[in-house]
Amino acid sequence: MDWNPEDIKAEIRKAGGSLTALARREGVSTQALSIALQARTSERCDNLIAAFLGRDAREIWPSRY
Repeated sequence: MDWNPEDIKAEIRKAGGSLTALARREGVSTQALSIALQARTSERCDNLIAAFLGRDAREIWPSRY
């Protein structure tokens, strides 16, 4: 079961970040990361979020991978 987008955002906040800060750091738009939280696959953004959380994208979104 895929993680809930709100849970993902909460984990990012717990790790001391935000979608905006992560997007700036990685040179992608905040919108691109927001889209990755939804049911749309963006492998690059999925991997950026997962790496920030110290996880594998397949763990966060098993239905995508």
